[in-house]
Amino acid sequence: MKKIRKENTEHKSRGAVAVEFALVAPILLAVVVGIVEFANAYNAQISVTQAAREAARTMAVKNSQTDAKAAAVAGAPGLSGPFSYTFSPTACTPDTTMKVTITYSAPTMTGLFGSSVGLTGVGAMRCGG
Repeated sequence: MKKIRKENTEHKSRGAVAVEFALVAPILLAVVVGIVEFANAYNAQISVTQAAREAARTMAVKNSQTDAKAAAVAGAPGLSGPFSYTFSPTACTPDTTMKVTITYSAPTMTGLFGSSVGLTGVGAMRCGG
């Protein structure tokens, strides 16, 4: 009789473990997916900021928006799709600060938290210096 009780106890504990796993697994999976999505968005944010810095630098040196846009695209090779640019001021004059703001809509990896995330990068550089 003692063997039967021991086996019943083992069956009950195995069932409890399965139920606990079923309750915890979705939460754990959501946390892991959230970490992956955050890392992807953070990587894209760093690339957008680098693109804005490259555009501001090129604008400060060459004073050409076309060259600055090309430098921004080259400065963020991991991103695809169009950037939206804002140049302030529109042209460099000596001893002013060129500020370039780039906005980008980055797609998410899983789509669980939305299909895209809007990112903004800002770069500034002193003109003629």
